[in-house]
Amino acid sequence: MYIQRLNHSGSRMGALTVRHDHAPQNHNIWHYHEELEFIYIKKGNGTFFVGDCIQTFSDNFMVLIGPNTPHYWLFDEEYVREDAPERADIHVVHFNVDFCGVDFLDLPESRLIKKVYKKAERAISLDIQHSFLPRFFENLLQKSPLSRLSSLLETLCAITELPSLLTLVSEEYTNPQQQQDYGRMNKIFEHIRLHYRGKIQLEEIAQLAGMTSNSFCRYFKQKSGKTLIQFVNEFRIGQACKMLSDTQYSIKEVCFDCGFRNFVSFHKIFKSIMATTPSNYRDSANKSVADHF
Repeated sequence: MYIQRLNHSGSRMGALTVRHDHAPQNHNIWHYHEELEFIYIKKGNGTFFVGDCIQTFSDNFMVLIGPNTPHYWLFDEEYVREDAPERADIHVVHFNVDFCGVDFLDLPESRLIKKVYKKAERAISLDIQHSFLPRFFENLLQKSPLSRLSSLLETLCAITELPSLLTLVSEEYTNPQQQQDYGRMNKIFEHIRLHYRGKIQLEEIAQLAGMTSNSFCRYFKQKSGKTLIQFVNEFRIGQACKMLSDTQYSIKEVCFDCGFRNFVSFHKIFKSIMATTPSNYRDSANKSVADHF
């Protein structure tokens, strides 16, 4: 699978495109595009990759992704099988930075929106407890083109007034700028996704990237902001979090199923990434579910 540059402007009839999906077929590719992506996953579980961030997601996940920022939605199996028992509920809007006109961002009044766009290059995670955010997506498809524009502008203005904006991609991340980089990084990403339960061999991935081991280590650190070991560990811990939340497997079973070969090492790595222990994470997840009902 190779990263794809998607063009949302060619088929649209206005300054933005709006979709409401019930299957993740439009999201489960590693891709980038010139438009910003504003997405609300009302129902759906999986792992979100953006830049150098690996983030598990579940119902009511919302993010604003800047232009040309690579991202990939890896939905859990129950949402992607042909006989999928679950239906996703995905609302997505794509729009260009100049959707209000080419001179819009040069206006003094647009200064704060320009700052939001800059932060969105590192993907802004938004809290749907701010009720205006999910409300923005409601009935958007039924609105007139002019109402969609005004609604988007109003929502962006409201986002500028939030007390803080959480970004997911690290400051150290360097966005790959060459098509060769996208293809190469995607091969690496796909190999890890398919083989994380087993031993990830540096030499094998370096060969896949067409590099020596030393050259690959420097390259991967430069492009991802992480060492290969850090990246693989974060991916494995993300899978462990899902298993701790969604299954009754013992913590040791989770450890070995996610590719760790040493329980003490798993416990230490989990705590360093999640700032809590696996058992406390499971307890918190179970309490959250209980409180919900």
